Amino acid sequence: MRLFLYLLCLLSLVTTPHVLAQTLLQGTVLDAQTQAPVPFASVGVTGKPLGTVADEQGRFQFTIPTDLADPVIVSCVGYQSATLPAATLQATGQVVRLRPSGVSLAAVTVRPGKVKTKTFGRTSSSSLMGASMYTEAGLVSDALAKEQGTIIGIDKDCRLRDFNMHVAFNRFKSVKFRLNLYSVKAGLPDQPLLRQDVRFDVTQPRGWVRVDLSPYQVQLQGQREVAVTIQWLQSEAQEGTPKAFGISAVPAPGHSILTRNKSQAAWQQLKASYLSFYLTADSYGASKAAPTTPADYELPDSLRYLRYLAAPTLPNLTNPHHYGENAQAGRYVVVKGGRLYYERYGKGTPLLLLHGNGQSIAAFQRQIGELAQHFEVIAVDTRAQGRSQDHTTADFTYDLFAEDTRQLLDSLGLRQVDILGWSDGGNTALTLALRHPTYVRRLAVMGANLFPAPEAIEPDFLALLRRQLREEQQLPTPDLNRTRLLRILLQEPQLTFAELQGVAAPTLVMAGQHDVILEAHTRALAKALPQSELVILPNTTHYAPQEAPEAFNKAVLRFLQQR
Repeated sequence: MRLFLYLLCLLSLVTTPHVLAQTLLQGTVLDAQTQAPVPFASVGVTGKPLGTVADEQGRFQFTIPTDLADPVIVSCVGYQSATLPAATLQATGQVVRLRPSGVSLAAVTVRPGKVKTKTFGRTSSSSLMGASMYTEAGLVSDALAKEQGTIIGIDKDCRLRDFNMHVAFNRFKSVKFRLNLYSVKAGLPDQPLLRQDVRFDVTQPRGWVRVDLSPYQVQLQGQREVAVTIQWLQSEAQEGTPKAFGISAVPAPGHSILTRNKSQAAWQQLKASYLSFYLTADSYGASKAAPTTPADYELPDSLRYLRYLAAPTLPNLTNPHHYGENAQAGRYVVVKGGRLYYERYGKGTPLLLLHGNGQSIAAFQRQIGELAQHFEVIAVDTRAQGRSQDHTTADFTYDLFAEDTRQLLDSLGLRQVDILGWSDGGNTALTLALRHPTYVRRLAVMGANLFPAPEAIEPDFLALLRRQLREEQQLPTPDLNRTRLLRILLQEPQLTFAELQGVAAPTLVMAGQHDVILEAHTRALAKALPQSELVILPNTTHYAPQEAPEAFNKAVLRFLQQR
C-alpha cells in the first residue's frame, strides 16, 4: 500500500467542442504612459477558457474559434483593463496600451492599542492530496494563465506581512506565479484587491514557499474573507524530468479549491478541499466571523482515518541536506526499460531504502543521516518516481520493482543487504525476499500489505483511490505514470499469508496506530512470517517515519543491529 499518497485532486481542464476553424490572435501589451512592455498581462475572453498571458516583453498569441464574437479583455494588476474586438488582434504587429489605474498604495495607518500578528488559513504542511496546478502540456504558451486558490477568513482590519503555500511536488526547474487577492461574493472571487503586481518564482521541489508582502503595503479593511489565488505565468522544465506541479491540500468540508483555466473564464469549485495556503498579517481588530487559525476539518466516522492522515502533527519537511537531489552522492544505473537514480551515504553493512508510491529518496530525510552513522545507506528512487526514469507503458507491478532492485544490487556487486521499505517500498522488499532470497539479510517494513482488499486497507480509502483513478482516466490526456501509480495501489500486491513462509530473512513489521493499513492485517502479516517482530507506533499514521522519527529510527536500528 502506498506510503505518502499525495492524492491528486485532478482539477480537469474545461474542454470545448471540437471546432474546425481557428483564428490566431496576437499582439503586444504596452504601458500607455511610458510605452514600456507590460510583462505577463492576462488576455482572455469573458466566461470562456480561452486566452493566455503575455511574456516578459508583453507579447502574446493564442487561438479562438473563428466564429467567436465575444470581445477580448486585456488586464494586469495596477492597470485599467482594455476591452477590444477579437478582429483587431488578427493582424500582426497589433499593440494594446493599458493605462495605469492611478490608485495609490494604501497608506500605513498608525492606530492606538496593541497590534497582533496573526496567521489566517491552513498552516499545516501535511497533505493527503496534491491539487494539480500544471497547465503546460508540451510547454505550449497557449496553455498558460491557469489560476488556483482558496478562500481564507481574515480580520476586518489588517495589514499583510506575507503569503505562504506548501508545494506538494514540483518537477520543473522554475515556475513563475502571480499572486492575486479578491473580495468574495457568493462564495467565489469577485473584485481584485491588490494594486501592485506580485510575482514570485518557485524553484524548490517541495515544501513551504514564502512571499514577502511588506513592500507592497497591502492594507485590507472591511473584508471578512478573501480569495487567495496563484496564476501560472511561465515555467522552465528540467531535461529528463516529468513535468508536474501540485499544491498540498486536505479534504475539508466547508472549504473549496477554486480554479479557472484562463483569466476571464468562469470559476470552478472542488468542494470539501482546502489548499495549504496561509497569510500572516498585523491585525488591528479581530472579526468574530473569521477564526484566525481554523480547525482543519470535521469528518464523519466512516472517514475517521483521514483525520490522522492529514493531521497537523506532521513536521515541516524542508530537506536541508538535499536528499534525493545531491549530485555528489547520486548516480544512475541502467535497468531493463529504464534508469534508476540512487544516492549513497555512510559506511558499513549495506542498507537499502525503498520509498512509497509517488515519492522519492527525500521521503527518508529524517532517517538517512542517523542510519548513515551505522550503515552504508543506499537510497533509491523507484522507477518513474523521483529522478528515476521509465521507458515502458505496461502496468507497474511489485515484481517489476523487485527486479529493478535486484539489477541495482547486481550492478553494485552486493548481496545479503539489509532493506528498509516503507509502504510500496515494503511491498517491494517482501517481494524481493520471496523471489530473490539470497539478496536479503534482514528486512524492516513499514505500512506494508499483502493485498488491496477491505480486509487489509481502510475501505473508504480504497474507494477514494478508485475515484481518483476514474477522474484521471477521464482526462483528455491522462498522465500515464500517474495512472499506473494509482492502479498498482488497487491491483497489487497479490500475496498470501502462506507465501510468507518462504521469507527466510528476519523481518521487523511496523505500522502506525492509525495507519490506513488495518492493524489486524499488520498483525496477521507479522504472525505469518517465520522470523518476525512487530512494532505498532502509538499516536502515528502511515507517515510514522516523519511523525515520530526518533521512535521509528530507534526501532529500526535496534532490530538491524541485533546479533
